[in-house]
Amino acid sequence: MVMAPRPSSTLLACTLFSIYALYTNAFTSISPVVSTTSYYDCSINVNRHQPHHTSSSSTKKKNHRRSPITSSLSSSQPTSTNEQQEPPLTPTTIAEMIEVSFLNSCLQLSQGYVDVLKLFIVAVQAGHDQQLSLGTLDKLVEDCPVNSAGRDLMVEEKGLRREWMMVVYDMLDALKETTRLTSDDDDDIHNVNEEVANRVSSVVSSILSIQQTLKQEEEQSGGKQDAIAAMSSLSVEEAIAKSTHLSQLFEDATNSPMDKAFLTNDVRVALLTCRVIEEEKLCLEGSSGSVVGDVPRPPIPGTS
Repeated sequence: MVMAPRPSSTLLACTLFSIYALYTNAFTSISPVVSTTSYYDCSINVNRHQPHHTSSSSTKKKNHRRSPITSSLSSSQPTSTNEQQEPPLTPTTIAEMIEVSFLNSCLQLSQGYVDVLKLFIVAVQAGHDQQLSLGTLDKLVEDCPVNSAGRDLMVEEKGLRREWMMVVYDMLDALKETTRLTSDDDDDIHNVNEEVANRVSSVVSSILSIQQTLKQEEEQSGGKQDAIAAMSSLSVEEAIAKSTHLSQLFEDATNSPMDKAFLTNDVRVALLTCRVIEEEKLCLEGSSGSVVGDVPRPPIPGTS
């Protein structure tokens, strides 16, 4: 029996993201106001209310940004089975996915959910897989015509989004088997804010160290301890407790709820990136580690 070609895992995940967003109406069912919560949740105030007084020039500027419902992610519905085609995964499409999933992930985090944050990670991973530099991807998201917030994001919100993207890219650089081409744009992003760059570097290195320690414990136990399962079930609090460096950073941020929020959410993003990679491997390879050839998958152009 001839095994079907292995589809792009990121394309599959992004296709599922489009279906999920359409099904749950995630692009348009956004609460008007989400207030700042505790430092274990996302502390960026995602307020969609627009100012009462706007100049004509600023009104024109905002009007050019498309409503999320007109996004290419939600506009392509097949007319028939024979005519069904997947939308092309272009850098612009990836930027739209990041723009929309970021806001929704903030909203979900404030309620204790992480589902859409995983979709945000998958979208950023799509840019990584397409060899987009972090600077290029960030610029594409900045220029994205989709405006899911109904207003321009604040500087702090854009900074949070960029920081999450940095965490995902650094984790993927360390964990993915493929090597990504780097550019000066990557250095520019990391040099924008030294404090942010140091925090991201500390979080990524600490999570990777925890992962390595769990693997060593699995080997020492003769396989009785499952490193992947332990890593996937690790909470933010447990990860901080396992790392001396993270514990010190957390203690240093005692008097700054905002710094705690950035730190804990960076840890959350790093942990979920590990989980996304492992779930992707499990879907494509199965628990035995061999490529699964008989698992039904949605039709993907270019595969059979």
